[in-house]
Amino acid sequence: MVRSKEILPYLRNTHDYVSGDHMSNIMGISRTAIWKYINHLEQLGYRIEKLKGKGYRLIASPDKLYAWEIDQYCKTNVIGKKIIYKDELDSTNALAFKLAIGGEAEGTCIIAETQDSGKGRLGRKWFSPAGKNLYISIVLRPQIPPSNVYPITFLSSLAVYDTIQSLTKVEPALKWPNDVLVNGRKICGTLLELSTEADMIRFVIVGIGLNINMEENEIDEAIKNKATSFLMLTKKPFERSMVCGILLTNIERYYSAFIEKGPDEICSFWEERAKIKGKYLEIIQMGETYKGISEGIDKDGGILLNIDGKTRKIIAGDVSF
Repeated sequence: MVRSKEILPYLRNTHDYVSGDHMSNIMGISRTAIWKYINHLEQLGYRIEKLKGKGYRLIASPDKLYAWEIDQYCKTNVIGKKIIYKDELDSTNALAFKLAIGGEAEGTCIIAETQDSGKGRLGRKWFSPAGKNLYISIVLRPQIPPSNVYPITFLSSLAVYDTIQSLTKVEPALKWPNDVLVNGRKICGTLLELSTEADMIRFVIVGIGLNINMEENEIDEAIKNKATSFLMLTKKPFERSMVCGILLTNIERYYSAFIEKGPDEICSFWEERAKIKGKYLEIIQMGETYKGISEGIDKDGGILLNIDGKTRKIIAGDVSF
């Protein structure tokens, strides 16, 4: 595929035809090879018009999350520099975890068009219709103790928040610990999985499910009134590779802040965006229900809840306002 994708810039940089001679001279390969690569691009879903004596003209690109499509919009140094694309997987997190155990480099992303066994927090299934949304897992290798890992969930949620706001002009809401909502409906969830060694993190897998072009009639009945998407919000489809590239850029920005300034910085950002201080919350944790006024987020990511005048830190649970 290397040579095939190298042809794309020549086709994209003009609305006119590009001759096979021109591309073969620049790339140093035969016209027959150019023809083969054009055919390969067509097999991948690109619509290319061929006209004898004039050459080739790109008519349309497929809505696929190919690495070279995402790369157009990804302004990063580490995250997303290697993207492993799959049409279908059981779970992007599962493959990312397996590869990370084998030494996969920091920043590698696993992307699938659909998942058979996508999962959210507490083992819940993540609805993953094909070719509609973004299902991505990122390998990170921060040199931190396990006690500092929780805010990585916040940095991914913040990156999603910024991406949604910049592309839809709608202000999302952040729900502790890992959800992003719009108008009370979930548009994104984040799942963190990690491997530790002694008192250090070996790696962290950040799994993100972001609803982009899913329509209301495509939503599973179980979450019909609980989910939304970019398309449902704006009534228009989005180029998923663009959304992904912008998201990865935002993730690297927050990840850099996390590494350079520590978890406190990310917790403060998240707390400010979530507007969680002073809110009356109900949190269910392992069958126990806690009700009180939020005093904000602790430096390790736990929520501080004032219950009858006493502050209790809760590190996991389901929140309702």
